Amino acid sequence: MGTWHVRTLMVVSFALLVCCGCASVQLPDGSWRDTFDFETTGAWSTAPDLLSEFKEEELWCSRTTTVAALGGGLVLDHERVKSGTASGLWGDHPRFPTVSTADVPPDWSGARSLALWVDSEVATGQTVVVAVLSDNPETPWRDFLVFPFTVDWTGWRRLALPFSRFEPMGDPMGWVAVQGVYFFTKVYNLQPSPYTVLRLDAMVLEGGARFGGTTPNPTISDLTERPWRSSVPSAVPGRINHPYPELRAGAPAEQGITYGTHFLTERALFGYWPRFEPGPVSFSPAGKAIIQYGGTVLQSKTKGGEWACRDIAEDLLLPYARKTLGFTELKLGNTGQTNETAVRFDADGDAYMLSFVSDPTGNWRTRRGLLLHSRDAMRTWTVYELPYYMGRFEKFVGHNPDCLRRPPVLLLSKYHAPTSNYITIPEKQADGTLIIPEPVLIADDALPFIPHSGEANQAITHGDQVIIVYGRMTILPGKVKEDGVPAFAVVYDVRTRALSEPALIGFGGKNAKDNHNWPAVAPDSHGILHVIINGHHDPFRYTHSLRPWDISAWAPTESVSNGVTYAGLVCDDEDTLYSVTRMAHPGYAFRLSLHRKKAGRPWEKARHLVIPFKRYYKVWFHKLTIDPVTQRLFLFYWAQSPSVCLFRDEYRAYIDIWPDREQAFLSGKNGPVLPLGTNMSKGERKYQFYGPPPSEPTILLSGDRGETWRLAVSSDF
Repeated sequence: MGTWHVRTLMVVSFALLVCCGCASVQLPDGSWRDTFDFETTGAWSTAPDLLSEFKEEELWCSRTTTVAALGGGLVLDHERVKSGTASGLWGDHPRFPTVSTADVPPDWSGARSLALWVDSEVATGQTVVVAVLSDNPETPWRDFLVFPFTVDWTGWRRLALPFSRFEPMGDPMGWVAVQGVYFFTKVYNLQPSPYTVLRLDAMVLEGGARFGGTTPNPTISDLTERPWRSSVPSAVPGRINHPYPELRAGAPAEQGITYGTHFLTERALFGYWPRFEPGPVSFSPAGKAIIQYGGTVLQSKTKGGEWACRDIAEDLLLPYARKTLGFTELKLGNTGQTNETAVRFDADGDAYMLSFVSDPTGNWRTRRGLLLHSRDAMRTWTVYELPYYMGRFEKFVGHNPDCLRRPPVLLLSKYHAPTSNYITIPEKQADGTLIIPEPVLIADDALPFIPHSGEANQAITHGDQVIIVYGRMTILPGKVKEDGVPAFAVVYDVRTRALSEPALIGFGGKNAKDNHNWPAVAPDSHGILHVIINGHHDPFRYTHSLRPWDISAWAPTESVSNGVTYAGLVCDDEDTLYSVTRMAHPGYAFRLSLHRKKAGRPWEKARHLVIPFKRYYKVWFHKLTIDPVTQRLFLFYWAQSPSVCLFRDEYRAYIDIWPDREQAFLSGKNGPVLPLGTNMSKGERKYQFYGPPPSEPTILLSGDRGETWRLAVSSDF
């Protein structure tokens, strides 16, 4: 987190009178006294001061709200007060995750602690981080001194925060130079509870040797450190099976979701607070749901209706990485971009997972793909190393039950595009263990079998044959680059391990070298193979086989929708096709959109399921799956994107919520480049692209064949 510089204290023109015990420090009079006592309306704000840099009409947020509304999340309460006539009432932390003031004395060097009274209505266990802005002019990012506390009480409690226990975020100047006080609830990938309600009052600087109040125990390392490296926030055990409602009363249940300014998603808009960690949803053959979070956390409902949760990272993957792979450290590829997120089963009830790991102290050659196999209802697992690190399963997409007859089909890729693609199917031995046969080459100039977004299935088992669809990054004879990526189908014979000749299906997108344009396949109840070939901000191309389970002849492709990327495909028991894409048309706003085609009918007009609050780039890593028993549709996505494009006003709002991410944002290979202007500026404007960790995972559910969608809660599983 950087080094806290120790500097010579500045000489100031007023005396800092330090009294014995826990006495307050005497500082010059000023408005800050009423601010610290929460007596002044507007002294504390839940939004950054954007109007110091921009006119309100230049701000994107002015289309739907006001700066005053964004900043008004803390109000004065005259009923429950510890000092003076008011306290600061601060609730709805998912909507108002940060509260701050710049009205502070500039030099705290004569004090030894910060104390305040906090009244808690509910002991939610939420973490709040107190941060003192002590910005260093030598760094491009803001620098803080920080101290966390846990909301584990009800009623009033006096917190005493010794300066010696504050930790640096960045490279702060120290107590001699202070510019503000903040309370953060989303810093360090924290997720605030919608049920936390606090009143803040009587904040003072104290100079005595004794601290009058409770000194919280958590440290920043408690929030940030774990034995392995992960690309997603840690699952929080205390949040599983929490006792609070999972949705706010009156929250809309069956309509599209439009996000709010700034970065307000399902948790802020609807009080979405599931008793599980949302993740991609898989199903056993009997329809039992398994939710996988972060590549390693497995969750399923018990007979008693509670969630059972297990993280296999610590007791399985970490020991394997150290002892078998010889890793110094373990890093998980677990956003859903490069790692398979499905849990698969076979007819014996055995479970299978794939894991993508590497050693961050080494180079890219440490990347490994692992197959995990459980024969006892996911209580224990055996690990098998795969020949290549990129791997995917055949998915259940509605009418491919033969995928359960044996261990799951493995589609393997050597590396990112262009690459070599392979197929292999693990073979179960008499003792229940597996052997993994030598992979069979499918193509050398291929798009990789990469999970990324959409959950595009690329293999279908029918009897002893596996139909595989894939794309090649090549320009076919007689074609030009603008004709798009050619997609092929091939049949793999399980018994002979031989491949048929490939059959051309069609072309995707308008660039034969675009590695986003992979195909997806799903059969219907008659064995007709339905295929979508992706474009990249282009229509997807749809076709189907002319005969059941036959790749030799295909209907002419048709273009469906505009500006779409990352289409997957599932088919229900009425032969209705469903796909959810990232749709940027019109207006370059990256929505999650549903495409549906009923049997014998044309594709319907796309319907937007989730609409971001702003334009420009966003990725969701979304996964669409179907329940084999109930035919319900489940859509997983990250509401807070791992890829963001921000103008200056959006950037300031973002780092007001997640200040710990700013140093990484400004430490790229091009140096500390800040965005300019706003989306609506008339003068110079330029967004910058940043890659934060994803957060706020979400599951939408449709129980009526895509007609309506709602946020999934525990009773849905």
